Amino acid sequence: MIRIMICEDVRDVREGLRYLLQMEKDIHVMAAIKDAGELYEAIERSGPPDIVLMDIGLPGESGIEATKKVVENWPGTKVLILTIFEEEKKILSAIEAGASGYVLKNTKPGELVSQIKALHDGGSPISPSVARILLEEFQRERATVSCDDYKLTTREKEVMKDIIEGLTYREIAARHGIAASTVKKHILNIYRKLKVNSKIEFIKKAMHLELD
Repeated sequence: MIRIMICEDVRDVREGLRYLLQMEKDIHVMAAIKDAGELYEAIERSGPPDIVLMDIGLPGESGIEATKKVVENWPGTKVLILTIFEEEKKILSAIEAGASGYVLKNTKPGELVSQIKALHDGGSPISPSVARILLEEFQRERATVSCDDYKLTTREKEVMKDIIEGLTYREIAARHGIAASTVKKHILNIYRKLKVNSKIEFIKKAMHLELD
């Protein structure tokens, strides 16, 4: 069961999301609240969810600020940004704050549900237009470093490419004909070798590596 909290200030949108997600048998909506303060109270009262569906344009404390606090105080909780904003500055700020995914509100309902499940399964869902913006930013800043400097194995390089593509653990396992538990072991080894502690840190570092 995927436990979710929705943080969205527009009531119709908030209730629409609640209705959509409550129809899923493997999703439990713990709370649907309108601002960051209520979100923190809900987490303290009911315990941290698996995922927070976070709007950026919240009244008072922004969704980006709230994302940073959630990730710092409840590290087991993933934040999926759901917003209308496609500006590069907001996207990069959300990723820097620790968001695990960034999805636009014009995403079709069924696709949104799939992206939430993919996030829970280890993926990093990003809307296509947002992915293009991130790719352009990474390409501008990219300073190539050889994977040989980190002594990564051929399989670890393959898994790194898969993660950057946004594949889940299960999808990576299916692609290479290995168990999901083996994929997790590879990822732990990659994190150790790259000296990173989170997926966001990993993605930032991986985009500066020469993987071929």
